[in-house]
Amino acid sequence: MKDNLGMKKRDHSESKQGGKPAAKRKRRTRAQRRARNDLGRFSRMWGELTEEQRTAWRRRAREMDRLVRNGQYYRLEGQQLFNKLNSVLAICEREPLADPPPQPKFGPNPVQALQITGIGDSIALRLSVSGSPTEDILVFGSPPCSAGRGSCHDYRFLGLLPAAVEHLSDITRLYIKKFGVPPANTRIFIRAWQQVVGWECRGQVRLVNALVPAQGTAADGQRGGRAGGKKG
Repeated sequence: MKDNLGMKKRDHSESKQGGKPAAKRKRRTRAQRRARNDLGRFSRMWGELTEEQRTAWRRRAREMDRLVRNGQYYRLEGQQLFNKLNSVLAICEREPLADPPPQPKFGPNPVQALQITGIGDSIALRLSVSGSPTEDILVFGSPPCSAGRGSCHDYRFLGLLPAAVEHLSDITRLYIKKFGVPPANTRIFIRAWQQVVGWECRGQVRLVNALVPAQGTAADGQRGGRAGGKKG
């Protein structure tokens, strides 16, 4: 009887876990921890604003166009807009805003194509740009992918686009700091969009990709499209 009770007890315990060992919790990445800390900081800041400032944020949120998520329309609340703009400024290492800024008018996205030359220690990743960008450009990159990949959904923030020299902005240091030196004959995907005082222009996101050369020769960058366009 004791043996049977013991078996039942063990079976009951395993059934809660689906008969499998408890899954290990995934550790948050550095970016996830930073975002979580930022939201906590902004929540405290929201409570420290004057009532007039909170009312201004709510009014600015009502002025925004409705957003779409999973086919459903919704509007941001004042505090959500406050968190959203200040979160963008935080990753750009800018001071947070206490008062809501007006929505800016964005020009065309100046990023044109990705060029990769060299391999190993001599590799260089450059983004060609048109004109002289006046706004911050947020640059996101993928880990090195298979050369045969036509699209990518794993992008991580690299930093702000460095100033261009002769219409080429060197992002080598930003990329290597995040992912290390990419192997030869791998494909790298980059996406970039503009931001002004926390407002992002994701509607003009630029998607570009290029191959790391198999030899130490230049590889032609491939121009990507805007949001909703063909990737790869």
